[in-house]
Amino acid sequence: MSWFRWWNKSRKPDTTASDAGTMGQETSAANPLGGQAAADKREALLALSRKLSGGSEQVAGEVAQALDHPDAYVGQWGDRLWNRGIEEPIPDLAWIALVDALGELGLVWEIDWKQEIETTLFAVHSLLDRRGWLLPAADRRLEQAIQTDHDTFQQLNELHDWLRPHGIVLGQLDINSDSYVLIVVREDDFTEMEQLAKASGYTLCSF
Repeated sequence: MSWFRWWNKSRKPDTTASDAGTMGQETSAANPLGGQAAADKREALLALSRKLSGGSEQVAGEVAQALDHPDAYVGQWGDRLWNRGIEEPIPDLAWIALVDALGELGLVWEIDWKQEIETTLFAVHSLLDRRGWLLPAADRRLEQAIQTDHDTFQQLNELHDWLRPHGIVLGQLDINSDSYVLIVVREDDFTEMEQLAKASGYTLCSF
């Protein structure tokens, strides 16, 4: 997405030859606040990563790498980041790492802000299938939940309302883009996850 490339260049810090390549520079890119505040945010984000992924150490490990060694992360996952227009570390790299790691496991699904209804339904069905919730899929009747003449945001709200009686929240991880990163979580877990996202400096919200 071109927005990431523009934002990255506009926020690129000034460096000198004396400090280029130092550990301090790499740490500041990952944790721009520094100190205890950054440590608390790091802990919250790693806790959220494990909860959203069902305890996956692979997901948590990728997020930790983006936090602690952003240059190495970009080097390892450059092909994946290229699709987002990210070519070097950015302050929100760890949040993007979480989204991409969850996506690799099929635990999030990213759709455009203006999406065909068939794609939206496929995304939500896929997320429920991946979690093993509300099976068999034919009994979900998601198609009955939405109005075909509504826009994507309205349809996502309607799907969320349809799932709530089953104890399921349809939410999104906000990446400040023109897309929705969809995720389904248990309603009993949602408040804690939402608070962890806020404590880490990011937004997980329901529709």
